[in-house]
Amino acid sequence: KQWYQRRVYKQVDGVAMGSSLGPLLANVYMAHLEEEFFFKESHDFSPTFYRRYVDDTFCLFTNPEHVDQFMSFMNKVDAAIQFDKEAEVNGQLVFLDTIVKRNNNAAYPIISTNVKSTDKGLFYNFNSFIPDRYKYNLVYCLIHRVYQIASTFIIFNSDLRVLRNKFLKNGFPSGLFDSAVNSYLNKQYSPDERPCTVPRRSVTMVLPYLGPLSIVIRRRLKRLIGKFYPLVDFNIVFKRGRTIKSLFTYKDKFPLRCRSRVVYHIQCEACGPSAAYVGKTVNTLYERFYGSNGHLHPSTKSSALLEHLGLDLNPKCEFNIENIKVLDVCRGDLELRYAESIHLKHSKQTLNTQERSIPLHIL
Repeated sequence: KQWYQRRVYKQVDGVAMGSSLGPLLANVYMAHLEEEFFFKESHDFSPTFYRRYVDDTFCLFTNPEHVDQFMSFMNKVDAAIQFDKEAEVNGQLVFLDTIVKRNNNAAYPIISTNVKSTDKGLFYNFNSFIPDRYKYNLVYCLIHRVYQIASTFIIFNSDLRVLRNKFLKNGFPSGLFDSAVNSYLNKQYSPDERPCTVPRRSVTMVLPYLGPLSIVIRRRLKRLIGKFYPLVDFNIVFKRGRTIKSLFTYKDKFPLRCRSRVVYHIQCEACGPSAAYVGKTVNTLYERFYGSNGHLHPSTKSSALLEHLGLDLNPKCEFNIENIKVLDVCRGDLELRYAESIHLKHSKQTLNTQERSIPLHIL
């Protein structure tokens, strides 16, 4: 439910925008539709090739007329799920992050990386104050993406040049990019096949990032762990270090006598629990005790605390406002009355003359 302009709106279909469960639930529901409706029975207009990623589908048909027939059939299944289509133009079709081109000379199409027209080629700058490992991993990750999409090495080389120019514009050294490409390709075609008979163990340590010193510490720790514990995959993750805010975590203590909207407990300093009182106040505690008509104000006509001080002949009897115990904090008077009544119900004190502030229907 959502409150907007004094009205409450309830979402009756779909999932909330930005919810982490959105893609998962969409995938589950689409799989259900495929099993129960799309492919449970064969149709003349069914695609010869069908692949889906969440709610984006890639289909191949033998007849262009089958496209509209299949889409019309899918849109009738659920009124809330309406598909749209995008047909190939000049023998190519954009699908997700790829460009699929028709290849009449082979059974497999030509696939390359799709660069959107809105892409500005911006990454974080190489001089950003972040660990160098993050910069290298960004290069390595995008090289892996280009490699996995490209259908031929010619396309891979072409897309790699475009990617290289983007990194150079963001201040990345050309040597770093070339080193990442060599490392990635060597790993793909010269894999490490050393036998391992004992299960490896992964250990991660979190440390604050302190600049170049953090990189040195990580390198030395990994070298030591690798030397004495070769079967441990040791990794260090950096987090943001201390901030000015973290140095001032404690606020000034709010004076007890200035507290308001509370249910409180006070007892005689000499008599102890045998002369205790539970009350509430919307105003500050100081005003409740020493203000006009307060518990300890001399002009107050009816006060259980003043009566106790007047009847008891012990000169040590007194009520110290600094020793008050706050039992509850509430938002308004009605909530205070309920809270006070509940405390009186379960532990009525000797100086309290009434059993509750508001009727309670407690079984």
